[in-house]
This record gives sequence, C-alpha cells and structure tokens, in this order.
Amino acid sequence: MSGGFAFPKPEFDIESTVERAMALINRTLQPSLEEAQQVVDKVRAGRPLVAPGDLVGQVTRGNRIRAARAVSYSLPSILPGYGTAISAAALPVALREVLRESVSAAIKVGLLYDRDLTDPELTRIAVLLVLTDGAVTLDKTGRIRPDAILGPHASLLGRTAAYDAVAALTAEERQEIAASQSEMLRAWALAVGPPLLAGLLPFGLGPMAAANYMQHVLKGTITAAARVFGPATPAPVTVDELPEREVQPDRAPS
Repeated sequence: MSGGFAFPKPEFDIESTVERAMALINRTLQPSLEEAQQVVDKVRAGRPLVAPGDLVGQVTRGNRIRAARAVSYSLPSILPGYGTAISAAALPVALREVLRESVSAAIKVGLLYDRDLTDPELTRIAVLLVLTDGAVTLDKTGRIRPDAILGPHASLLGRTAAYDAVAALTAEERQEIAASQSEMLRAWALAVGPPLLAGLLPFGLGPMAAANYMQHVLKGTITAAARVFGPATPAPVTVDELPEREVQPDRAPS
C-alpha cells in the first residue's frame, strides 16, 4: 500500500466566485439612513466644534472593524484541504459583508458632510461612484476601465464634490449611470475579491492578511466618499453663537 491520505486541493475561479457574489451584493445597497444618522449625530455631539473632515475616522471606525471581521468566513482555512474548500465557498458572503460596510461608511460620510441623502436614486448613484472610484484605485491589473463602464460619465470618478455634479444631471443622464450598476458592482468585486483569496492560506496566515487588506479597502472607500461628498460647506457663525468671552462690547474712545 503506497502513500498516505492526501487532502483534496480545491481550485478557485475568481470569475465564478464574483458571479455568485453578485447575487448577494446587489441587495446590499439599501442601508438604513436612520442608523447612519444616529452614529453621525453621536460623534458630532461629542465634538461639536470639530470640522466634519476631522471626524470621518471616528464616524467610520465601526465599519472598518466589522469589515476586518468579515474574514472570519476564512477561519476554516486554518485546516488545510477541506477547511480551505469551506472557506472558498463562503467568499461571496464575505464580499457581501465588506460591501455592506463600504456602503454604510460612504453613507455616513455623506451625512457628516451635510448632504441630503433622502433621494434614493441620487444617493445610490453617489455610492456607486464611491465604490467604482475605490475599485479603480485598488485595481493593479488594468482590467477595470472606467470609460467602458460609465462612458461619458467616467469623468465623475476622482472628481471632488461629484455629488453636486450628479445632482445637476438630467433624469436621463442619471438613468445612464444607474444602468451601469451591475458593471460598477462587478468592477468593485473584481478589485476586492482576488486579494481576499489570501484569506484561504492555511494555518491562520491567510485570515490575518485578509483582515489587513479589508482595512485597506475601507480606507480607500472612505477617502473616495470624502471626495465625492465633500468638501463640507462651513456653517455661518453668528454673534449669538460665539462664546461670551469672544464677544466684547465696543469701548468708547478715551
């Protein structure tokens, strides 16, 4: 009798993984504005005099932590063979969780910058631009081509205050962007998915690498969101709002 028992070696096809993920992540673009607003209000209440741009890290901290935890779906890979196969099957779910946190973080940044996100279509397009902007930044292969995805609207990517530009578009132009949703989400999944495969490395090395990468993904998303929704419009300050020590009566000349 020759040799011992050998674990099967699972093969991974990122294209099929992304296809399975798309069925899940297409339903993840409807975050709760109420919950996001509560987080933003709580952070603002604690530091009312701090500029919105300096509060982005605090507002999105929970999203970054939860995105890193999404790699828990890779934990079975600690056991080579079957454990790796189980983790591979869970990759679409991990992608969905990272997308959920990315969308939530983008929404919080928009609210922090005092954007009106009550228009579902406008908000959805803005979030898709954030995700696509992040995907283009992450992509190192050149496979993601903004012109092929968005056509003439590709100029919105990387543009400061792109939210204002989208709000100024006609209904027909917005529909042109909305029609590219599947391609935009696919670009995001293809940019985030392959490095997530590092989570399948055995003996605990993979989940650690994947968790670090998820932090990197969220930071890029948050940076893109700040660019799309910002800069914040400074609120006018009246004399009544100034602290008493800063308001001094005019002195009569001596």
